[in-house]
Amino acid sequence: MERMVQGREQEAGWLIVLSVLIVHWWMAPLVELGVDEAHYALYALYPALSYFDHPPMVGWLQILVQPFGYNEFTLRLIPSLLLALSSWLGWRVAMQLFPDGHQARGLVAIILINTAPMLQIMGWGLVPDLPLMVLALLSVELIYKIHRFNYLRHWLLLGLVFGLAGLSKYTAVFLPLGLLLFMFHFHGLQWLKQLAPWLAGLIAFIVITPVLIWNAQHDWVSFSYQLDRGVGLDEWSLKEALLMQLAQAAIYSFLAYVAMIGATFVVLRDRENATKNIGHWLIVYCAWPAMLVISWSAGRDTILPNWPAMCWALFAPLSANWISDNWNKVWVKVTAFASTFFSLFFILFVFWVLAFKPLSRVPFMAEALRDFTGWQQAAERAVELKRQWQSEINQPVTLMSGNWSRASRLAWYAFPEPLQLLSDRTTQFDFWTKSPDKNSKGILVLDNHDIPESGYIQKEGFDCLLVEESTAVVDKVEVNSFQFLRCQWAGQ
Repeated sequence: MERMVQGREQEAGWLIVLSVLIVHWWMAPLVELGVDEAHYALYALYPALSYFDHPPMVGWLQILVQPFGYNEFTLRLIPSLLLALSSWLGWRVAMQLFPDGHQARGLVAIILINTAPMLQIMGWGLVPDLPLMVLALLSVELIYKIHRFNYLRHWLLLGLVFGLAGLSKYTAVFLPLGLLLFMFHFHGLQWLKQLAPWLAGLIAFIVITPVLIWNAQHDWVSFSYQLDRGVGLDEWSLKEALLMQLAQAAIYSFLAYVAMIGATFVVLRDRENATKNIGHWLIVYCAWPAMLVISWSAGRDTILPNWPAMCWALFAPLSANWISDNWNKVWVKVTAFASTFFSLFFILFVFWVLAFKPLSRVPFMAEALRDFTGWQQAAERAVELKRQWQSEINQPVTLMSGNWSRASRLAWYAFPEPLQLLSDRTTQFDFWTKSPDKNSKGILVLDNHDIPESGYIQKEGFDCLLVEESTAVVDKVEVNSFQFLRCQWAGQ
């Protein structure tokens, strides 16, 4: 009977995963690429060992869809499959790490992952955190097997997984830290006397060599960039740190947030009986260090909502086990139903707006659609204006942008036309196309920019003259506006 119930719950989990996949695939071709999507899609068009702002995994993954052609649908296949894989691994980890838990724990883990609004959005648009989520869950499963069996094959696979995680995002460094904390807690120093963990470390090092080679060739610029972001000296703000906590409760679901705190409290309360809570401690050691660093950093600098995604994917099995064990409590049921209702409403509302764009009914969502509206037409028009000016002066003319996030969408939809960035900050575009110089001429594309009546502005030493404006209108509501300017070095 128990097997039949568990089988039905597993079928329910697969139904959830399949339903989410279908929704994502249906929506995929309906919306232009967003900021991060376009940026990482460009990684695939400029293959490299690594990149300025991230390791190469997201670009390498997008190369896999090249045989099918690059478009909105194919570029969104990989993230949707990665979210589905994360859901399956969340179920596996919940079932393996908590063998004495309630039989519903695996299904609850799938529900937590798929009702987190942020993870739903990530499953629709690729970011480095998605492959990292998959690899983090895999690493936890392997560490647990190492704890139980200590087989060489598990160590070797763990080294490979750690290496692939390092190729996904730099915050993967918290995974081997979690391994060290867990093994020191339960095995002392004895495990370091065997060859297997050192072989795993060697494998991980070999796998991440593309990142090391690329950085060595570029003066370790990527590491310097990440360190500057991570250890800056800005004043710390308690208000900003608390706002980040509220944001996480909203975008990863209030239920997941409460359950994470509750499960962690139980682990710490019963720390004298640590051997009875092996799976609990493993997730705490692998997820909490990264969560604490990100939470602290939120008080000093802007933290993007996807940064703690790895932590929430790891917390899902732990939280699912806690929810299942406490399901007999009324307040847990009320919290679960209320939170799930709110999260599903939020997800469905966002997807409804993205897919159907009913702005005449919800005009307040126009700003939310701005990043997904008009960029393809703007890029195509910029190419036309560039060729027109080029034919007039018989000199090379390029496309220009003033910000990397705008540049990514323009560069994607204008590819293979090169695009230069008018900015004093180092960005990935400095490695793809040379920075503009005194001989450069270009069509600068701005969005929602106030241009003086004279039509003239100066930007990074260039004189720019407005030649055209356009607007993007959806359902009778103006969503975006674009300004096209001819730019050349000041004084020419």
